Amino acid sequence: MKRLFLLAGVLMLTGGLSTMNAEVIYVTENGVGDGMSWNSAAPLADALSWAAKGDEIYVAKGTYTGSFALKVAATVYGNCEGTETEPPTYTSAEGLETFLKGDGKRVVLLDGGAAIYGFDISGGDASEETTGVARGGGLYINSGGGVAKYCRIHDNKAIDGTKRLLEGNRIPQRGVGGGAYVWNGRLENCIVENNIATTDPWLKEDNSVWSMGVGGGVCLESSGDPGDAVVVNCIIRNNCTTPDDDESSYYHQGGGIAIKSGYLINSLIVGNKVNGSNNNQNVGGGVCTTEKEAYIINCTAYDNHVKGLGGGFGFQSQNADGMRAVISNCIAWGNTCRDDDYGTGNANIRFGNAQTDGELPNRVTINVVCVPENTVSASAITSDPMFVDAANGNFRLAEGSPCIDAGDDPAIEGYDTDLDGNARIFGAAVDLGPYEVNDGSAIETAETNGGEIVRVQYYTMQGIEVTSPSVSGLYIVKKTYDTKKVVVEKDFISVK
Repeated sequence: MKRLFLLAGVLMLTGGLSTMNAEVIYVTENGVGDGMSWNSAAPLADALSWAAKGDEIYVAKGTYTGSFALKVAATVYGNCEGTETEPPTYTSAEGLETFLKGDGKRVVLLDGGAAIYGFDISGGDASEETTGVARGGGLYINSGGGVAKYCRIHDNKAIDGTKRLLEGNRIPQRGVGGGAYVWNGRLENCIVENNIATTDPWLKEDNSVWSMGVGGGVCLESSGDPGDAVVVNCIIRNNCTTPDDDESSYYHQGGGIAIKSGYLINSLIVGNKVNGSNNNQNVGGGVCTTEKEAYIINCTAYDNHVKGLGGGFGFQSQNADGMRAVISNCIAWGNTCRDDDYGTGNANIRFGNAQTDGELPNRVTINVVCVPENTVSASAITSDPMFVDAANGNFRLAEGSPCIDAGDDPAIEGYDTDLDGNARIFGAAVDLGPYEVNDGSAIETAETNGGEIVRVQYYTMQGIEVTSPSVSGLYIVKKTYDTKKVVVEKDFISVK
């Protein structure tokens, strides 16, 4: 597609000569150019509309307000300094300085295999979207294998109940995925916090009622293979389905994340809530599985709450006859549920029983877990997991924890690093939860094994030499021996 610009009074024809052949489009906060260099940087919305499959978009630090869509398999890199000639390297979703802020609509829509890295996404409202109505206030991945990595997604809402929107059956429109709705896509190394599925009561003539909230932080869904929808190495904290309790509400599911179908792996789920009224179908203060196949692997749920059942991990039973869920290598500790007799044993993991939950016990497989209640599983570890400092947000395992080397290795197969980026597996077996205790260093190993090493050189995966790795991750290690022999290996370097 050709593009027209009026620059300095001269009409310029671009597009067929620039982005159709270009590999990179450059964007700055005040850009007005064709995006072919940092000196002629483009506006973000224009760059997204021009991008073709395989293109890269470099976005400088700054604040970008609006609703942004990328519908092709291009990759957008945020947090750029404005001088880059190569994609930036990301190590965390904390401290990002490229801000995408909503203006009454959803902030980001990804489709067609699009990918984004390094953005702070906030202020979105999906109430009146035409694609995925009331789904993903901050981010909507609309099938096609879209990916978001190293992003912070916060303070968004799926629906504003005061707008009085109705579903086809004339009940209030439900809010699904306050922060992000991921359909056949992937969230990786992201922080999802302070999002709300539905923000206000939907007012009726005779009373007020909360519309249904599904996934305060995230709603995850696959249309086929559950492996097509993945949340991995993420922190999901302080999200909720509704901000307050109310004595008249529809049921809610998954204060932190609701999984219709997919995988939740190596993630920390902390301080999320399902509010509303006391209701047995309010399920999963931290995590709820709702419809099809869900796998929860090496996660920790702590200090989540539900006004129903399953403060940490919950499994929906109503209208979920085809639901199958597996939970492995997880820790559920310090979570709470509704305060009555029915909730006994359900505070951390809703295990289900034939009297109240029908076939639920036959549809949920609970493998190795650490949980206080001995009713959850005969093989459960019921001793204190011994977090390093839970009060200050450190959920790594302290020395002597019963969760060290206690997990099921096959469950985590294919995922070689933990939430810190350290290698799995260290020791006799995988540890429970998202963090692997690693008492050694690959740097020390490289320097001591294999004879007399006279020189060790380290390179990033982009081929840039570093004096010594400063963050944990994969590096190319070049070892030179006194025999002139040179060995080049790709190693995971753990830096404490």
